[in-house]
Amino acid sequence: MPLTRSKDILDQDLIGEGGAKLGHIRETFIDLDTGRIEFLVVEAASLLGGSGKYHPVPWSIVRYDPMEKTFNADVSKDRFKGSPSYDRDQIRSAGYAWDNQSSRYFEVPVDVV
Repeated sequence: MPLTRSKDILDQDLIGEGGAKLGHIRETFIDLDTGRIEFLVVEAASLLGGSGKYHPVPWSIVRYDPMEKTFNADVSKDRFKGSPSYDRDQIRSAGYAWDNQSSRYFEVPVDVV
């Protein structure tokens, strides 16, 4: 079983369809009951660096490519840009239900996430 430290995931790029850079992984959210990563929070790429908007991406649609050493999601850049995004305070608050919104957007059953 390959293992990595959470800090080695942070600040990595998330790559989408066709090799498009979707953004930087800024946080991981872990289900404390299962111990599994459930979401990556990705700050969208922009011309000036980070956009200040954070997109939760279900871990179930992310895969790691050990040859390229990249995290990838089968999502187009346009679809990613249209995904639910939040500021830092909203991401930190469970009241926004961003986990359910993101799961619905990416068509991941909530019980699979």
